[in-house]
Parts: sequence; C-alpha cells; structure tokens
Amino acid sequence: MKRTGKIAIIGGGIGGLTMALTLKRNNQGFKLFEKSNEFKEVGAGIGIASNALKIFDKLNIGNALREKGHLLKKTVLATEKLKILKTVPFPEEVYCIHRASIIDVISNELDKNSYELNKEVESIENQENVKIKFKDNTVSEFDTLIASDGINSTVRKSVFPEIRTRHTHQVIWRGITKFDINADLKHTYYELFEGSLRFLFLPLNDTEMFWLAVQEKKNFSKDSSASLKSYLLKTYSEFHPIVLDLLNRTMESNILQNELADIEPNYKNWFKNNTVFIGDSIHATTPNLGQGACQAIEDAYTLGLCIKNDMNTSFSDYQNVRLKKVEYIVKQSWKIGKMSLTSGGLQKKLLHLLLRFFPEKQYQKRFKRIIDIEYLNKLENTTTNNVL
Repeated sequence: MKRTGKIAIIGGGIGGLTMALTLKRNNQGFKLFEKSNEFKEVGAGIGIASNALKIFDKLNIGNALREKGHLLKKTVLATEKLKILKTVPFPEEVYCIHRASIIDVISNELDKNSYELNKEVESIENQENVKIKFKDNTVSEFDTLIASDGINSTVRKSVFPEIRTRHTHQVIWRGITKFDINADLKHTYYELFEGSLRFLFLPLNDTEMFWLAVQEKKNFSKDSSASLKSYLLKTYSEFHPIVLDLLNRTMESNILQNELADIEPNYKNWFKNNTVFIGDSIHATTPNLGQGACQAIEDAYTLGLCIKNDMNTSFSDYQNVRLKKVEYIVKQSWKIGKMSLTSGGLQKKLLHLLLRFFPEKQYQKRFKRIIDIEYLNKLENTTTNNVL
C-alpha cells in the first residue's frame, strides 16, 4: 500500500514522544495527539539501560537525561531479610529516572505546533487514508497513523480487536519516598524474594528511593476499611527493616497499585493498512527485565529510520528488524515473573538456590542480548547512503 508523508502519532507517553522527536530529527512532518491536557506520566521511577540511552544520544538528549537520573552499577538479589544471594554488576550503564523527567526532556524538544493536547481518540477508520474521530467530535485524516497509546490501546482495539492482554494474576505497587541514601544504597538495585512476595528498591536520585512490591493476586486480601499503606506494612512485616522504613516514609497518595499484564507474543503483524503500532500498544511486557520503555524507544527510532529509508516498505521492514528481539524479551520477562513468586517452602529454597548459583556470565549474556542495538547500524548506513 502506498504511503505518503502525512503522519499522525497517537499517544504522548515515552514511546510516542520518542517517535515524534525521531521524525523531527529526520525532518519528517507529523502531528502528535495526546488525550491529556499536558504531557505527563502517571507512575514513578523507570530503568533506562544503555540501549535506550544510546538512542537518546543519537537524538541529542542523552546527557540531559543522565543528569536527571541516577547511575546504577549492580543488582543485588537477596532474601526477605536482605541475606545476599547474588550480586551482579551491570556491564553497561543503567540509570533510574523519573518517568516525568523523560517526558519533560523530550517534549521540550518539540515545536508547539507539532502536537495537540486534549485529543482523545474515540475510533478510527483504517482504509486508504486513516480517519481519526476524537471524543471532542472532531475528525482528522492522515496518510499514516503510528499508535503509541499503551497496553489498553484504543487504536489496537479498533484495528486488531482479536488481540487481548494477558494477566499475570499478580498485583504491583510502586512508590517514591525521601530517604537517607548511604553508600550501600547509592548505586544498587535490590530485589528481595519471599514466597509469594517480592520487594524491589533503588535510588531515584541522591535523596529519594523508588520501590516496587509484588504479590500474587490470590493472596491480596485488603480489608476495605484498611489503608493501602497499612496493608503493605502488615503484608511485608517479616521483611528487612529497610523495607518497612521505605513503606512508612511513603505518603499514601504516592503509592500506585496495578495488576501486571502483557500481550502474549503470538501476533502476526504490528501493522494493518496504513496504521502501525509501537511499544506497549502491540508488545506490552511485564517489568521484570526493566525493558518496557526501552523497547518502545527502540521501536520509535527503528521505525523512524525505516520511514526515512523507504516509506512504502517501512512497516514490514520495521517489524522484521524488531520482532525477534521483542518476542525474546516478552517471553523472558513473563518467565522470570512466574518463577519469582513461590507457594511453598521447597519451592522457595529451590528459587534461592537458583538465584545463588545461576552463573553470573549467564546473567551478563542475557543482559547484553537485551541491550544490543547493533542492528541499527545497517539501517543508519542505508539512511546515509540514501541521503548521499
């Protein structure tokens, strides 16, 4: 199908904004639509590994993001009492950064006439042209639509109604709190395991900690009269005092609760007609590898290169380049999430033994596979040759 240059982007999160900035750097026209009245990210901290940082370097914002983030040097896997099972250094840079900081840095690079806020999609018609109907009763037509509207994508439900989210039956809580970050905490990501519970924490900056707590949904039994904070303090009462300290210091309003889900990687296409999907809208992953946002960033930059190389084959070229890596990450993250919560004493002991004795080189091998973006070199060389 012939595609021309009038491009719409739906969704102003990290993926959509990275897509917009990539198109801007490539001198490609576009219009981004965001349903909120401002660019904002409801959430807390996020891990940004070197694969995403290298792409942000290509987009000339890498150092600005490093300045707003906190460098992590290692992962510590431990029991609920903080008995260390395994310490794994990161082979390349990883930063923890607030999602809102990424949104601010990218959005400040965009021209104000390149996006519209308060534009929530109601439905689309995906034919020769893409007709977008918004909830404010306006309609816009574009030659190409790039959907980046998250795991509950309105666009995907219209184009691929057969694709469903897959639930892990796990509940996750996230929070940020002021904390005295000593030398042991400064550059370290901790993950504690105890049966059907996990607790993770890492520094967001020099004065704040970001934490995550995970519990099997079947064990979640909060009394309606109890506060979420009191429930977490009771649930994690047997954990190391630092966990209770983090929970105690966190304001109730700063605790977010969600159910973990992804999209099972059994889809055939990431595009149909003149609509293409990036990030969570087509391959949402659980957060166990910290790669959800990173893979949306890779999608956006890759699709931008493919569009610049050949608009007519860009969607299939993009999917062919990205599919295998994304499938690996979604499957690995799902597997880790299922293994990390155990139901009995024997399973718990086996998990601890696995974490302790799993070879460090295997952790490193997996990490290096995830952060590898050498595949972009060929696309960038093609772009350069086309320009020349």
